[in-house]
Amino acid sequence: MSFSPEDDLGPARIAAASDIPAIQELEREAGEPFRSVGLDTIADDEPPTTAELTTAVAEGRVLVIDSAGTPASGRLAAWLWVGIADGDVLIEQVSVDPACRGQRFGTRLLSVALEKARVQGFPAVSLTTFVDVPWNGPLYRRLGFIPLADDELGPDLTAIREAERAAGLDVALRQAYRRVV
Repeated sequence: MSFSPEDDLGPARIAAASDIPAIQELEREAGEPFRSVGLDTIADDEPPTTAELTTAVAEGRVLVIDSAGTPASGRLAAWLWVGIADGDVLIEQVSVDPACRGQRFGTRLLSVALEKARVQGFPAVSLTTFVDVPWNGPLYRRLGFIPLADDELGPDLTAIREAERAAGLDVALRQAYRRVV
């Protein structure tokens, strides 16, 4: 799935190559709150590489929301990266600048992705996230995402979960979620 200028993107826009450094900086800042829940390794994790983001941006798979009119004005407020997994749209990453939390920027980006998935005929949107981190699992459950048991995962989500394990993430703290569109 990719986004196009003809799409109704609401407050979002398709990312440009010039946004990549700002996306990486926003990703570093968005990781910092994980320290407050004992997940320093997530806070210390490097953002996606320039090469990874260059490909995703060139393919139209990254959206951003500018922070004009917010406390972080002049920077990006949020970003979202989509892919495909097991025939569903996959939320690869969605992050919000901590200075912009509570303004529903992440939810707006997810809404755009859900609508684009519906319009393009995808059955659902899926992701993996931390089960109990307040701005992760509880938020996605409130937005209608349903937790998936390991035996419900297709080969792509299974591979993602295995990659998380190989990267040292405690998979007991994480789960795959899916929302039918």
